[in-house]
Amino acid sequence: MDLYNQAIDLASNPKHTRWLSPLLLVADACLCALIIWKIPYTEIDWKAYMQQIAQYRSGERDYTLIKGDTGPLVYPAAHVYIYNGLYTVTNEGTDIFLAQCIFMGVYLGALNMVLACYRMAKAPPYIFPLLIFSKRLHSIFLLRLFNDGFAVLFLFVAIYFYQRRIFTIGSVAYSFGVGTKMSLLLAAPAVGIILLQVLPFRRAMNAAFLMAQVQASVHF
Repeated sequence: MDLYNQAIDLASNPKHTRWLSPLLLVADACLCALIIWKIPYTEIDWKAYMQQIAQYRSGERDYTLIKGDTGPLVYPAAHVYIYNGLYTVTNEGTDIFLAQCIFMGVYLGALNMVLACYRMAKAPPYIFPLLIFSKRLHSIFLLRLFNDGFAVLFLFVAIYFYQRRIFTIGSVAYSFGVGTKMSLLLAAPAVGIILLQVLPFRRAMNAAFLMAQVQASVHF
């Protein structure tokens, strides 16, 4: 019976997530390394991203004229700045292994933020191992190098700081995530409701204006 009670406590008591989270990060880091080593990279959008960035670096600023093999540039300016940096450090996008290592860091950073959010919400420990077994997430981050990875990272940074009631940093992070991929606008109603529930109306509006200022500051 004691063993049974200990098992139930281990699975349900949020205090155990303090040591479980680092173990899961280490385990997933090993899994990520194994995936990069053993599973071939899948070319879908990376080459097109690099083609578009090459045009941006050559001076083109008209969105309708920036194109790649998969079509025109359809992502906001923060996406362009992020992949411009990747273009530089990966030798114009040719060093796929280095790009995968960078995305592994982005993935582990996003996972760390998710774990931190779950811990602050006092989620039970049995949920945590499920976070590292998503085949789809590993594919998006490590094998396809999609911009979704950066958008998810910024989203959970925003959620983390909102949980800590640090609304300025949370709003900047969320807005930059939207500037990376506009699918994050799907979270906008929830963000707005949270700000209106927690903050006085004027401060909530200030947070909204801050998000708009971030978007205005990163355009080109």
